[in-house]
Amino acid sequence: MEKIIIVFDGFCVLCNNYVRWLSDRNPEKNIYFTNFDSVYIKKNYPKLNLGDTVFIITERNQILERSEAIKYCLKYVKLNYFLKTIIKLSPNAILDVFYRIIAANRYRLFGKLEVCSIPDDISQENILF
Repeated sequence: MEKIIIVFDGFCVLCNNYVRWLSDRNPEKNIYFTNFDSVYIKKNYPKLNLGDTVFIITERNQILERSEAIKYCLKYVKLNYFLKTIIKLSPNAILDVFYRIIAANRYRLFGKLEVCSIPDDISQENILF
């Protein structure tokens, strides 16, 4: 099973909840998590900067973002088949419009943590510090 890395905004409450949701629905435990402030990112991907998106780093070192990253994650999580299919078939351009609107307003709508963090209830084996 392919190992993928999710790089997310550790200050964002919505992003932290998304990471929790993914972790709970990833039976293979092949999804690893880190935030933009981690030593792992600073050492291995120094040009990757916090923006308005979540990033996926594939096993082949390909970096995906926005709807492309979301769709890629769906391969590895348990989710209703109908919902998964709708998301997969939706054009990235349309999904990206909604993604950008939510991302631009995420702190105002969902809140912002005072420190960059990773949720405590994620398995320590799946966190890259």
